This record gives sequence, C-alpha cells and structure tokens, in this order.
Amino acid sequence: MINEEQKNLGLGRGAALSAIALLSFGPVIVKQVGIAATAFVFWRLLFATVPLVIYFIISGRRVARSDFRHAALGGIVFGLNLIIGVLALRRTSALHHMLIMSFQPLAVLLIGIRFFGERPRLSIYVFATSAFVGVGLTLTAADASGVATTSGNMLSVLAMMLFTLYFTISKQARTKLDSPTYQLLLLLVAAGTVLPFLIASEVGIPIPSGKDLWLIIAMAFIPGTGHFLTNFAHGHISLTLVGLLNLGFTVTAPLYTWLFLGERIGGTQAVGTGIVIGSLAMIARRTTTAHKEEPAG
Repeated sequence: MINEEQKNLGLGRGAALSAIALLSFGPVIVKQVGIAATAFVFWRLLFATVPLVIYFIISGRRVARSDFRHAALGGIVFGLNLIIGVLALRRTSALHHMLIMSFQPLAVLLIGIRFFGERPRLSIYVFATSAFVGVGLTLTAADASGVATTSGNMLSVLAMMLFTLYFTISKQARTKLDSPTYQLLLLLVAAGTVLPFLIASEVGIPIPSGKDLWLIIAMAFIPGTGHFLTNFAHGHISLTLVGLLNLGFTVTAPLYTWLFLGERIGGTQAVGTGIVIGSLAMIARRTTTAHKEEPAG
C-alpha cells in the first residue's frame, strides 16, 4: 500500500517531469514571435495570471497582505531573470547561453546540500555526472552560429545565477504559500518588474495582435503551466531533485525544435540526448532525504 510520503514523492516527480515537457515548448514559440522581446515577456506574464484570477474568483479565495511579502522577492527575481535572459541571447550565441545555463542544476545541488540539509544518495551524484556528460555532448554538437561576446556570456552567467536564486526563493516561499497563491502573486510582481524595462525600451506599450497574440497566449498557458508545476513540485520533493530534473530542458527543447520547426539533430546530439534522458530517468527513480513537508497544492 502506498503511504502519504510515497504519494507526495510521486506527485512531485510527476509535476517536475511534466514541467520540463511544457517548458521546452518555450524556444519553439519564441523563435516565431515578431513583437519586441520586453513586450512579449510582459504580456505573457499578464496572460498567465488570467486562469489563476478566475480560479480565485470562483473559489472565493482571498490573498492576504502577508502573502505578497512571501511572494514578492521571487517575483522580482523571476522578472529580472526573464529580462536578463533576453538581453543575453541578443549578445551571445544560443549555444553559449544554453551551456552556461546548464550549470544551474549543479548550483541548485550545492544550495540544497548547504542550506536545506538535503543529502542525495551516491547514485544521484553518479547519474547527475552522466547527465552533465550528455548535456555537454548535446550542446557541443548543436549549431554554434551566432556571435558570442564577453558581455553576452557574463549576462548568461547572471541569468543562470538569477534562475538559481529564483529556484531557492521559490523553495522557501512554498513553505508559507500554496502553489496557486504563490504563482499568482509571483506573476503579478514579475510583470510589475518587467514594466519599467518595457516603457524604457518602447514608445508606449505595444498591443499584441494576430499571430503574436496567439503565440503569447501559447507561451502563457504551455510553458506558463510548466512554471506552475515546478513550483508545485517544490512543495513535494527536494530542491536537488527539481534542479537535476531541470537538465531535461537541454535535450527536450532541441527535440521540439526538430519536431515542430524542422531543425536538424546530428548523431552526436542524439547520443547526448539519450544519455541525459536515461540518466534523468534513473534520478527520478531515487530521491533525497531530509525533505521538509510544505503546504499542499
């Protein structure tokens, strides 16, 4: 018979893996957008709040002032991460950016051990190492076109650090808030963080229409649901496990661009993809100790 702890672990792993599958649609959508990057980020954040607002209205739930305090820092960091990520991709190659971002799970692993008392099994380290090898094969075999600059690489490092900080803050916030409350307030604060960048870079606020509007809606509801599931997973499994499973994005995103956009995947890239998927499958079968229970939902 499955006990409550096993059920929570199963829910957390399922949410984290589903999140990767949804988040990986992001590059496919972004590659087809014509609207300015800051406008795209702003509107996708606002559209993502719509189902959550409807949920709160129907359920009669209320948000307390203290909830804003718990969610504010995560929202600010998330908004800054989105802006810095866009700036980085404009100043360095996609390959360099993805390679630098792939170190985020390692940073999360170290933070989980140092600040959350997580103690991964030895097998987790073994399969994490093999996953990093697979990521290296995948990225080095990918298309390296695009100009790489020192400033762009430094922005990618900053984006990686901000995303790691966002993960850590979200883990802490989920000890105080359930996932719908945290996600709604996170999105609102992030949109407010992005707004000054949008005003500074545009004459007025561009209103999306036509194809761009549908792509923004897709971004809000598909990868947006992925972010919701990631924060849900934070309440059920360790920070370490969520971070390591996030390596799946590095191989799933190229698979989607191949499937939907016809971008080529070479033999070495396919081998690297297989190694990462196999390693993550083994990591997903194991868990870490000293995981603190958090608010359900």
